[in-house]
Amino acid sequence: PSSSASPLPPAQQVPYALAKGCETYNIPVLRKRAEAWRHFDVEGLLSTTYSPAPAPAPLSPDRLSALEASLRASGVLTEEASARLVYLDDVLVPELSVTRSEPGLGCYSSSVERLPAHLAEVFGYLPDGVTDDLPYSPSTSRARTPLSALSGPSHNVGPYNSQSAANNQQGTGSLAALNGLHCASVAVVDVSPAASSSSSSAPASDLGPVHVVRCYDSAGPGGASHPRTIVNVGDGASARVVQRVVDVRLPPPGVGPDDVGGSGAAAAAPSTRDRPRRSPSLHNGYTQVRVGAHSSVRHSFVDESGGAVEADVEGDADARRREEARRDYDDTLFETVSAHVAGEGGSYGAAVVDAGGRGRTRVCLEVHLMEEGGSAAVDGLVMSGGMQRKEMRTNIHHIAPGCTSRQGQRNLVGGRSAVAFKGRIRVEQSAQQTTSEQLARSLLLNEKSRVWCIPSLEIIADDVSCTHGATVSDLSEEELFYLRSRGLDRETSRNMQLYGFIDEVSRSVDPSILGTADGEGLRKRLGERLMRIIPRGERQVKGEFQSS
Repeated sequence: PSSSASPLPPAQQVPYALAKGCETYNIPVLRKRAEAWRHFDVEGLLSTTYSPAPAPAPLSPDRLSALEASLRASGVLTEEASARLVYLDDVLVPELSVTRSEPGLGCYSSSVERLPAHLAEVFGYLPDGVTDDLPYSPSTSRARTPLSALSGPSHNVGPYNSQSAANNQQGTGSLAALNGLHCASVAVVDVSPAASSSSSSAPASDLGPVHVVRCYDSAGPGGASHPRTIVNVGDGASARVVQRVVDVRLPPPGVGPDDVGGSGAAAAAPSTRDRPRRSPSLHNGYTQVRVGAHSSVRHSFVDESGGAVEADVEGDADARRREEARRDYDDTLFETVSAHVAGEGGSYGAAVVDAGGRGRTRVCLEVHLMEEGGSAAVDGLVMSGGMQRKEMRTNIHHIAPGCTSRQGQRNLVGGRSAVAFKGRIRVEQSAQQTTSEQLARSLLLNEKSRVWCIPSLEIIADDVSCTHGATVSDLSEEELFYLRSRGLDRETSRNMQLYGFIDEVSRSVDPSILGTADGEGLRKRLGERLMRIIPRGERQVKGEFQSS
């Protein structure tokens, strides 16, 4: 409804329009009492106005130079990338992008209308069971059973809008539908074996990483963005894809770069704390991955947007007020990743790092292993501090026999923040001889922080080897004692443990952006963000989860 005709306040008009549109097609929408949104800040989300992002002004030479300098200083622009797509406020920056269109690799930005036919079909797929027909390979010998009928008639989940299906959904169907409605352009990574053996074309297996960088001007007007990324890897090919969401600080139009202090995507964000508040920002991203037979995809998604949280909010009332007044506190990031291993022997590996400073973030990932011999490995890291609300949900779906999956999740929770993790593994009746393991570990840094950790297994097959588990703890006093007995003080010992905790996951990120703890790169920036959420000085409180 239009603002003049709607009886709702402006902050609720967009959610209302989304609900009416989705319910027309029976797509479940976000509701506070829905199982998928039980631990998320739905009230805060719906009370915030996310207007459409305004059309950006042309990028002047000064602003382009400032953008390039900022990205290079923070290690975002690397020479290791074989192709690169850089977007500023959801608009492609061709001067900083390296597109490819050749046998074996297509990397480009496309409008929805100009997508090739095989990618247009991918674009129309909605996750969370909303699209019932799975994207089986044309050469498959398996029965093309719809998602709702798998393991039927006694153990199937049923239609996506049924109660049995809703209890295990991630709530991403409506977000993906909203993305499809407002998506301005699509970042495409289309990889296949080189069509010719010419020496001028490197085979797909030898290609370097492909980077897709989404930049947001931290001094910009804000608003809602709906970026879409499609990764299609054909039979016998391989790809390394790196997605990043970062902040940059650019001079306003007409102001030279020398008039704006600071540089680097990570370093610029905290400096926006004293600037006038802009409209809240919403990033509603949707990434689709297709993996062919005997193909391999290594996918890294890293969020560093939203500046840095305030330290010491657990015990300092002034710090809490500064956190609530922070420019990025009302910002929200949604990212939905839907991967289908649709070919025999295909492999998908994901490393998901949520280290951003937005007030609310939610990352959901689903992987469907549809053909025999498929494999998936998912590593996740959530770093939360200040008064943030973060959530990560995963769904690894075993459909074909003889597939393997492994998942490791790490949650580091400090300040007065709250983190929820729900990892679901479903093994259909047809997925005999499945091997799957899942382990989630969470560290609570004080008694004011909260975490919900919910691993789940749904096994219909009877010939499987599956394990899952979760731990919630504070730092180990035994390990602290060991380090202190070697001459280290308590604070240094504690920080070493925390660095080791996050490094377990960060090592699975693509090495082209990892860097070192001392030089530029992701490792250094994670260390800087870690210092914003750990308690200062000697610990004064032993929480109820403190190990003995």
